[in-house]
Amino acid sequence: MAQDKIDYRTVINLGFNREDQTDNVFFKQYGFNWFIVTKKLTKKIYLDWDCTTRTVTLKRIHEDHNIIGSLNIESSQELEDIIKFFTNK
Repeated sequence: MAQDKIDYRTVINLGFNREDQTDNVFFKQYGFNWFIVTKKLTKKIYLDWDCTTRTVTLKRIHEDHNIIGSLNIESSQELEDIIKFFTNK
């Protein structure tokens, strides 16, 4: 099943945080500066929204911050369900 595209405003309204970055190669390719949009769910689990594909991935990290697992989020409804599961909201 293909991942649905999830709009920027949707993830921001769900409590994701944006962190602006500078990457000249990215800027030359896409015409805008790179930025990271994430939502921390636990110490080792977070959601990552990709600004180029507009898709969300659930990621699990090790103590050294290396990604040890990931799961593609298929829809905005699934995204909302996962956030509710981890945050009781």
